[in-house]
Amino acid sequence: MRKLLSFAVILSLLLSFTFPIAQAGTITQKVQAAINKIDYITAGEFVTSLLIGAKVKPNAIADYWGKALSMGLIPGEVKKDKPLTRAQASYIVWKLINAVPELKDKNIPVKTVVLSPVDYTFWSGGDVTHNFRGAYVAWGPPEWDNRPWAHFNSKYAVMAYDLVVIDKYYKDGTVKTVHVWNRLKDYFLPLDWWKVLQRFMKENPDKVKFDLPAERLKAQVWVLGNHGVNVLASKSITDNKFAVPSNINRQLYSLFYVPKGIPHSWGEGYSFFTLKYSKEIAGGEMKPLYWQIFLPWLEFGKYKSTNVDDWQWTAELNPVTNEALNRWLMKLPRKFPLDWTRFKYICSDFSRIPTLYQEAVLRLADLGIIQPEANVTPDVFKDKKKFKTIMNYVTWQLNRPTLTEMPDIRFNAGKALTRAEAVDMITKVFDDSKRVVFDELTFANDNIDDYGYNYGFKKRTGSEPNDVSTVLYYHVGKTITYRIDELWQLLYMKYDLPQRKVSRYPTQLSFECNYGAIFTSNWIYPLYDGTL
Repeated sequence: MRKLLSFAVILSLLLSFTFPIAQAGTITQKVQAAINKIDYITAGEFVTSLLIGAKVKPNAIADYWGKALSMGLIPGEVKKDKPLTRAQASYIVWKLINAVPELKDKNIPVKTVVLSPVDYTFWSGGDVTHNFRGAYVAWGPPEWDNRPWAHFNSKYAVMAYDLVVIDKYYKDGTVKTVHVWNRLKDYFLPLDWWKVLQRFMKENPDKVKFDLPAERLKAQVWVLGNHGVNVLASKSITDNKFAVPSNINRQLYSLFYVPKGIPHSWGEGYSFFTLKYSKEIAGGEMKPLYWQIFLPWLEFGKYKSTNVDDWQWTAELNPVTNEALNRWLMKLPRKFPLDWTRFKYICSDFSRIPTLYQEAVLRLADLGIIQPEANVTPDVFKDKKKFKTIMNYVTWQLNRPTLTEMPDIRFNAGKALTRAEAVDMITKVFDDSKRVVFDELTFANDNIDDYGYNYGFKKRTGSEPNDVSTVLYYHVGKTITYRIDELWQLLYMKYDLPQRKVSRYPTQLSFECNYGAIFTSNWIYPLYDGTL
């Protein structure tokens, strides 16, 4: 189907002898010479190519312009035999996407869901025995590692809220996911995490409490895989010798409290049962195997302490165990909007785009059909005075990011659309594998199983990657896409990544160094502007 579309577009352009073909050797030198004499495409040529590619029939023989007019695709100021601006071409494309059902279903999601780090980590969708997607928040204390970010720790859970995960659902069942680093406005969470919690307590004194949603208990199943065995016990739900009070109704995913003095208990604390899997026994009968999950590390009441460092250990101020805090954090304003309107603030020349074309330009940038242009030379990244690290590696003191001016990024929407740009735009309309979203980077990902185990890394090295058994910053899927709102860091990564050799480490986003950083297969890139 895709090859046929591409051929139809190329054929229409060949017939006019006025459009460049991307593949070398597909047309004669004479035709290519004729094409090279013309710098810009006319509106009529552009529209004809688009409609043929979209399989839209003309009103009469070859009257694609008339069809486009009747479909409402053409702005009044655009003339058939005149060049197009980038903005005008974007308007025509966006109108076409909305007018053609096949393009609309492919490009406009029927539902968009924004997940917090907690929602994503403890995602309860799908089969509860195989529901691991990835993780950004620690759940419990490991046996061998005493680092604070590997514990059930509100500080590191709150720090992760500079990140959200966006799922876009399409009519054909496709789901596209992007991990968005878009930090909270007015807060530098590595140092200000306690200020955020202080504000929550002041604004919501009645919601400072332990509140663990039932669906989050189901999402704990992935802990039952290769890791987390220190909090498991393989006893039946009906085993009266186990640490369950006799008056407890042993229903799945129902949280109950284990008081002091219960025999065989790990001590006082909360617990719940989950179904591990069904095991076949003699005669072919399937016997369900239940597991009891202990939550012995939960601490209570420390939010009353005058020492703010104590707040990170209290269950009442952890977004995993306080759903009101989880939802409140997601309502705080961020550096940029999370949707297509973010380019209003990224591109310095947006206000100069005529109002009629503004949405189309923003939408196509969000889809990756057009890209803003950064007027930043590579030399700027060699100026060490411009960029300063937030971590002093002598004193290990964490400093606030250096304030830098916004990089000069522009749509240049008023420029005439060149033939090369027209080919690029039309190709991306019909082939989303060619699209490039300006502020997003996609990396190859290791094979992670349903329980967060990195088989690819294990196979290459013979050992697990660091932290896979403590804080699971690893994700399922063959690729992972990050959107980065730290624009200097984004441009630096685009400059630096191609120059580095690929190592054998999987890509992850981690908070190990007291601030967020992307651990790519090439290098570690902190995610705060001014931290090269």
